[in-house]
Amino acid sequence: MPPLHSPEALPGDGPAAERVRRHYDRLAPTYAGKANRACDRAYRALLLRHLHGADRVLEVGAGSSDLLATLDAPFKVACDFTVGMLAARGSRPGVFRLAADGARMPCADASFDVVFSINLLEHVPGPRALLAEARRVLVDGGLCVVVTPNGDHERLLDLLERLHAKLPEGPHRFLTFAMLDDMAAGLFEIVEHRRFLAFPAGPQSIVQAVDRLWGRGGGWGLFQYAVLRKASRA
Repeated sequence: MPPLHSPEALPGDGPAAERVRRHYDRLAPTYAGKANRACDRAYRALLLRHLHGADRVLEVGAGSSDLLATLDAPFKVACDFTVGMLAARGSRPGVFRLAADGARMPCADASFDVVFSINLLEHVPGPRALLAEARRVLVDGGLCVVVTPNGDHERLLDLLERLHAKLPEGPHRFLTFAMLDDMAAGLFEIVEHRRFLAFPAGPQSIVQAVDRLWGRGGGWGLFQYAVLRKASRA
């Protein structure tokens, strides 16, 4: 595994960490209430398909979302860079809160069966470093599930934000489908990598039907997800 914090892993043109912290501290009190419910349902369905009875689950960039609390796992940790976001989520039974940089977590090697992040990679200065850290804290054979906007449609995503049709991004750099594919392939076995949420609005049945329609031939969507496995040692 490459060094986590080499110049290659943390490019100098990435968003500044303090700008990210200030942005999300400011949004924390009302952020969860503005979330897209259709997207939230899609994220939960994706995770339920891949948890496979995991006992120890870590969410990186957990923010104030209740998603982690709804998952059936005995030991769950919500990690976020912003203390304000962790405070806004409140206390949940069975969920521990950890204020830490997702690329430098104070967790032992092989601590978790599943690590996931939702709409985080576009905000960190070194997304590859964050994936490498997720790999470190996973058990052999463990899964990393990531969701991030599809950077192939950056102009459309920016337009939706200006129209207040999506949550404000703050400092960000969207990853294209190819960028995420290359980044993940250097660290994990790629179980699944797809575009999805072509129409992230309305009942789940409609969202899923549109994704099935547009999913042929590689898929289309405003978001992408990757299910990644840490290879077991021979």
